[in-house]
Amino acid sequence: MITHYSFEQWLQYAKDELDGDKREQMEDHLYGCDHCLDLYVQAVEAQEQELPSISDVEAFTDQIMQKIIQEQAEPTEISVIKPKKKRSFYQSSIFHYAIAASITLILMTTGVFQSIVKHTESIQKAEMPMKQEEVKVSFVDKTFSWLNTFDGSMKEEKKK
Repeated sequence: MITHYSFEQWLQYAKDELDGDKREQMEDHLYGCDHCLDLYVQAVEAQEQELPSISDVEAFTDQIMQKIIQEQAEPTEISVIKPKKKRSFYQSSIFHYAIAASITLILMTTGVFQSIVKHTESIQKAEMPMKQEEVKVSFVDKTFSWLNTFDGSMKEEKKK
């Protein structure tokens, strides 16, 4: 059964007079209850009317701006920024790139990449004759079957 909160409870919520657990329960309830949402909006409007009004808006704005200027003019404590710990040369990315480039050059000059290519070519050549033989055999079979059909049709024409 859904329990709704009263207008007074929503007014307490709007005035921030409730403890944290109760506020969370009421907030969760607001997500699914339109009736309580309407009561909450009414409570906020009622709370708004209880707030003091500003008679001279320009003077209020000027006071705020003066306080901001005063705070900026006052020396504030400068937080001590710890200098970044300098990383050693071995931890820099330039060092890592140089190592990678050096290893690549060594492998290229010693012929490691060429031997890998030769090895893969030999594997491919070992597989190729099997495939080529299969293709040749199927081609020959198709040719003979075509010739047989051609031969058969010629014999029938001679009989007629």
